[in-house]
Amino acid sequence: MSLIETQAARCAAILITGLLASVSVSAHHGGALYDGSQSITVQGPVTQFKFVFPHTLIYIAVEGEDGQTVEWSGELTTPNRLARGIVGGTTSTPIKWTANTLLPGDVISLTGNPARNGAPSMRILGVIDAAGRALIGGEGIEMTKAAPPTEPLAANNGADFRGIWMRRYDERWQNYAFTEALPPMTPWAQARFDATKPTFGPRQVAVADTNDPVYSCLPPGVPRIYAHPAPFEIVQFSNRVVILYEYQHYVRHVYTDGRGHDEGRPIGWMGDSVGRWEGNTLVIETTKLNDKTWLDRRGLPHSDQLRVIERISREGDELAVELTIEDPIAFEEPWSSRRVFDRVDWTLAESVCVSPELFEEFQEFESEVIDFESSP
Repeated sequence: MSLIETQAARCAAILITGLLASVSVSAHHGGALYDGSQSITVQGPVTQFKFVFPHTLIYIAVEGEDGQTVEWSGELTTPNRLARGIVGGTTSTPIKWTANTLLPGDVISLTGNPARNGAPSMRILGVIDAAGRALIGGEGIEMTKAAPPTEPLAANNGADFRGIWMRRYDERWQNYAFTEALPPMTPWAQARFDATKPTFGPRQVAVADTNDPVYSCLPPGVPRIYAHPAPFEIVQFSNRVVILYEYQHYVRHVYTDGRGHDEGRPIGWMGDSVGRWEGNTLVIETTKLNDKTWLDRRGLPHSDQLRVIERISREGDELAVELTIEDPIAFEEPWSSRRVFDRVDWTLAESVCVSPELFEEFQEFESEVIDFESSP
């Protein structure tokens, strides 16, 4: 048996029997944690490959001189940059990475700057696969530059949704939910729902007691982005519709040129949206959403199997968004909702998220400034 086969088999045994002696390290390291004056190389089979935000992480099983196996972790840049063939600084990549670039059992070597505290962790400078190919650190690929568009905006490409839109609600529950009654949840979702502490709805708590992710300045996800009392603007091009949300300035690029979902893209907070025109109706399908957001402001949960369909149409100065929510892990059956938005003569304003802790610091700072300015 070759060295590579031996190491791969050893990795499989480790994963199955749970004998791996791993050391827990943080998933998000700052550059100051690594010693840029040193470079080390370790080799072993991949145990985990996390193509996730904010940094891609690679874990391998490394056998030490004492015969003990230790799990080393290596940190790379964001998956967005790797997917475009970009790393940063003097480090380059000759390939465009996907979530399947590395698989458990693949034997690789990692070269990088070690952690200053002696933990089995590094900032990766080079990745070599079993065939000797440089996945990181080799000659980088050239960045492809797109030609500027030459054609005008295509005529009759669906309805004209351009403008700024603000939600309308006639019932109190529409301020925090998409349906008045809770959709039938699975036991998995019910348990998660019971653990939420929303600031809206019948179970509302004080802001200081909430565990709503948005109060930690995290993205709201889809469809919750429509639940917040802030306008959004729609801009149309011949190949895509761009939705600019005033709420924290989130932007969605919904391509309508026939492309499918980006299969190499990791799950995220706002997901992966693709669209198509059905006459004057824009149909948007969003997948690859993580399970850390709430579907509404009352704490309705979902899993990472969530699939959201938006059917957007316009009648006069009204924009209607028909929502269909599909999640077999969280709900017993798909459910739907309808939201109506009015076109308003506004401009989008600044929207900045400040956590409660930071807000208190700002208040204390402003109080000190006022005291200083008012002192003789």
